[in-house]
Amino acid sequence: MRIAIVRTPDVPDPGPGVGAALAQAGHRVLDLVAESGPGGSPDLTAAWAGDPPDVVHAVGAPAARAAVGAGVPVVVVLAPGAADHELPVGVARVLVAGEDQHTAALGHGIRRSLLRVVPACVDTDAFAPDGPALRRGGSTRLVVHGSLARGGGAAAAVRALSRIRGAELLLAGGSTGADPDRDRLFAAARELGVADRVRFLGPVPDDLLPRLLRSADVVVAAPDHDVPATPVLQAMACARPVVASAVGGLRDAVVDRVTGVQVRPGRPAELALALREVLADDALRTGYGVAGRDRAVSRFDRSRIAEALSGLYAEVAGYPAGEPDGPGPDDRAPAGVVG
Repeated sequence: MRIAIVRTPDVPDPGPGVGAALAQAGHRVLDLVAESGPGGSPDLTAAWAGDPPDVVHAVGAPAARAAVGAGVPVVVVLAPGAADHELPVGVARVLVAGEDQHTAALGHGIRRSLLRVVPACVDTDAFAPDGPALRRGGSTRLVVHGSLARGGGAAAAVRALSRIRGAELLLAGGSTGADPDRDRLFAAARELGVADRVRFLGPVPDDLLPRLLRSADVVVAAPDHDVPATPVLQAMACARPVVASAVGGLRDAVVDRVTGVQVRPGRPAELALALREVLADDALRTGYGVAGRDRAVSRFDRSRIAEALSGLYAEVAGYPAGEPDGPGPDDRAPAGVVG
């Protein structure tokens, strides 16, 4: 099948992820950025120039509104924590990443018959235990990978660090230029007396992320609210133990006391206690890491998610399942801008 992945400019480029997996499964994948947002369907129609896709995979409600008038079945994926749930009439399916999101979508009035749960995915070949890791000294290392925004978990990790002796904290995320979130976190670290143990890495390129994660003793994900689970899945695929807030997709990804530890959000003392426990036990960390890798491969590997999406796309497009139409794994067009 030919699948157009459509997002609006406010949605960050998700990287290869599902698109690459769909292309590897034999589908033809086209990435589009719909500049015009609502009412942009004429631009999208022009973008595929007489060769329309079989399905549009719209990332977020604004992209769905831009695509729904183009005469192609639209499957929309709602990102964790998305504020905009105003879906246009005619959407074929609505994808959510976990049970919490499913419940929230029902609360926003989205019909149960439209909803499907499709988890986040991870490339378990790129994110694997074996391979190079970033250099480190003698300190135990905590890593946070994700948003530095308020409530995203970075501040909770900084506060927890003040209760853990001899550990360093690497924060991967934010922006390369002026970054108010980084400034706020640095001020908090200085006030807590741990500024010399916190390193701000900025955004880390995808090809370096496995090296960063492999260097961690524990990966921390302690947001106050639902966030994308992909960073946690990447850590698990690298066989790193995870201490995470029991919220949203993180609760689905991390099995408490099996692949890591779940803690209540907004409790830095509880977070610090869990981190000290895991850091103090080499065998525990190894066990969590092995179980996490197994779970990432068995449930969240991107080829499995691509297979689930292929069946769903075939359903809405009226195609027989399992019959992709495309020349091969490299047939993924680069992102284009329409509007």
